[in-house]
Amino acid sequence: MFDFVTRRKWFFLASGLVILIGIISLIASGLNLGIEFSSGTTMTLVFEDEVGEAALRDQFTSLDHSNASIQHSAKDAFLLGMELPLDPKERGKEKDQLAEALQARFDTTIRIADFSAVGNTTSPVGNATLALIFGKTVGQGDLSDKLADLGYSGFSIESTTLDSYLIRTETIDTQEEDEIKQALEEEFGLLDSLDVYSISPEVAAERVQYTTYAVIAAAAGILLYITWAFRKLVRPISYGVCAIVALVHDALIVLGVFSLFSLEVNSMFIIALLTVIGYSVNNTIVVFDRIRENRRRDINVDFASVVNASLTETLGRSLSTSLTTLFVLLALLLFGGATISNFVLALTIGVIVGTYSSLFIAGPLVVSWERGELRRLFNWIPLRREQG
Repeated sequence: MFDFVTRRKWFFLASGLVILIGIISLIASGLNLGIEFSSGTTMTLVFEDEVGEAALRDQFTSLDHSNASIQHSAKDAFLLGMELPLDPKERGKEKDQLAEALQARFDTTIRIADFSAVGNTTSPVGNATLALIFGKTVGQGDLSDKLADLGYSGFSIESTTLDSYLIRTETIDTQEEDEIKQALEEEFGLLDSLDVYSISPEVAAERVQYTTYAVIAAAAGILLYITWAFRKLVRPISYGVCAIVALVHDALIVLGVFSLFSLEVNSMFIIALLTVIGYSVNNTIVVFDRIRENRRRDINVDFASVVNASLTETLGRSLSTSLTTLFVLLALLLFGGATISNFVLALTIGVIVGTYSSLFIAGPLVVSWERGELRRLFNWIPLRREQG
C-alpha cells in the first residue's frame, strides 16, 4: 500500500514550487486577458489582395493605433461571382440565406466576406464578389453543384487563398471603425470585416468584479457545505478548509500555466476554471467521505492510518474517472478546433491537477491539521516569533 501520509511534506513541497513559479510569472507578466476583461475592440479583416503584416501594422500606426495587436492567418476560400441586390438590407438577407443553405448542405460553418464595390446605379442588382470561407475542405465541383441545386445560375467560382488578420485595438466606435476600414481599403484594396466585437472599459471592469464574486461565492458555499456534511466528526471545519486549500491549489496552477505561456484568459476560461473547481471538490469529497466511513468503524485507529487507507481505497475510482474524462478532453483538444482549444486545455490541466490535489494534498493536509503541524508552522515563522 502506497504511503500517502508519510510523504505528504514532499507533495506539499512539489506543489509549493509549482505554485511559486506560477505566482512569479503572474507578478512578472500577469495574465493575457481577453477583450472581455480588459476592454477593447477585435475585428477580423479579410483582404481580397495580398497584404503584408508589416505594411498593415504601419498603416495602423499611421491611423494612431500603434498598440494594435495583429495576428495573420491565411484562409483558403472560393471567390464567388454573382448578382446580388444593391440595397444593404436585401443584400445582407440574401447573403445570410446563401450561408444557411450551404451550411446545411455541407454540414460545416461558412463565413462570407463581401468584396463588392457598390457604386451609384439605378439598377436594383449588381455584380458581387463574395469570398466563401468553409470550416472544412470542400471541392470546387461540389460547391458548383450545390449552388446549381439551390437555384443559382450565371455564377463563377475561383479557388484562392486570402490574407486574414485578427486585429485588437482599444475600444473604438462605429465611426472610427468605418474610418479605419476606408483608409485600409484605399491602401490595400477591397476588404471586409468579420466578427467585430467591442467591450467598453466599464463593462470589462464589471465582468472582472462579477467573476471575482462568483469564485468567492463558490468557495464559501463549498466551505459551508463540507463543514455541515462532516459535522459529526471532530473539527469538521478542517475538512472544509482543506478542501478550499486544494481548490485554491488547483486554480493557482491553472492560472500559473496560462500566465507562463501567455495563453488568453477569456470568459470561456472562467467557465473552465469553475468547472475545474467543481470537479476537484467532487473528488475531494469522495476521499473525505471514505475517511469518515473508515473513521466511524474504529475510532481508536491512528488517524493517519485511516486517511492513508481511505486514499488507497479511492485511488482506483479517482484514476478511472480522471482517465475517462481526459480521453474525451484530449480528443477535443486534438480535433475540436482553435476556438475551444484554450477552454479544453484549461479543463485538461484542471482535471490532472484536481485529481492530484484530492489524493496528495487534501487528505494529507487534514492529517497535518489534526497533528497541529499547521499551527506549529505559523509559530515557526520568524516574524511571529520576534513579535512573541
